[in-house]
Amino acid sequence: MHSGKDKTLHQDLAIGNYTFKRVDNFKYLGKMVNKMNNRSVEVNARLIMANRAYYGLQNHMKSRIISRNIKKLLYKTLIRWVLTYGAETWVQSKQDEHHLSISERKILQRIYGPVIDGGRWRIRTNQELYQL
Repeated sequence: MHSGKDKTLHQDLAIGNYTFKRVDNFKYLGKMVNKMNNRSVEVNARLIMANRAYYGLQNHMKSRIISRNIKKLLYKTLIRWVLTYGAETWVQSKQDEHHLSISERKILQRIYGPVIDGGRWRIRTNQELYQL
């Protein structure tokens, strides 16, 4: 991968008998690397992986047999870990932060479920989720 703003180098790199293809991004040690160092690509890849982890545990999250405390433990140890792997090195934009908080609220909505308010079921507000 060639890094930088120089658009003239689009050909592949040949060293001896080997030819290396130029790419715009690739995965290295579990992290997405791209030539413009755009971290939104990494955040989006992490969101996709966390959604896969969540849907892999969906039967457990829907189960009425499993307690909320166990579901919270599953979220904190399995899903959140996948979502935030390598986050120490991210420079987040407001949009990335917004996408991460939406993902977290979606999972917390599933864990805590709706509440009866005045004889009617309603979805918990974001403030209620954060207090829980």
